[in-house]
Amino acid sequence: MKRRGVFLVGLLALFSFTSKANITGVDYASDGDGVIICNPWNWSGSTPELTLPTVHGDYTNCLTGGFDPGHVLFNITTDSALDPTLKISNSIDNDSTFPWSAVTVNLYMAVSFTVTNATLTAPATWSIVSGDNQTATLVGGQYKATLLYDTGPDIPNDGLSTIDFGYWVKFTGSPSYVLTQEIIPVPEPSTLALLAGALLVGGIARLRRQK
Repeated sequence: MKRRGVFLVGLLALFSFTSKANITGVDYASDGDGVIICNPWNWSGSTPELTLPTVHGDYTNCLTGGFDPGHVLFNITTDSALDPTLKISNSIDNDSTFPWSAVTVNLYMAVSFTVTNATLTAPATWSIVSGDNQTATLVGGQYKATLLYDTGPDIPNDGLSTIDFGYWVKFTGSPSYVLTQEIIPVPEPSTLALLAGALLVGGIARLRRQK
């Protein structure tokens, strides 16, 4: 099968407490909607430090041809409810149908968490607009934090150009956690206008057929 792009997540999980709590299980996978496809992985054992293998996959706006969010789900268990820290790094290839003028990353958990140490290493001309050193807010029954990366030239959809970013998440309150990472590329204005026009034309055509 021809690989259309590469989605890389280098995930380093470091759980460090005074009580020496251990990681007892980790697994991750895409959510199955096809926007991000990655090989699932799981591990069980007992260790205070665990380096997860890189996740290889594809990112594409394949659901509607629009600007679909892509999701990777991380399940983590520990032997206590103390404060673990999850260190996540990403390298996301633009294999969509449009250039990216910005990228929004939403993080969701059922327990309160904080986001610190946000990084951005590529593109070199981009920067972290907002989201570092924040406490997640409760929204619709889940805690949510948002990171925004922007301010440079568009990331072309050439199958080679990437955005490389990372952050740390610290959470507490349970020995079992699920972290949802949602990635939403933002199109350049001209692409957005073209899609809006296409959706308008399609809507008019459907209304005429219904008549």
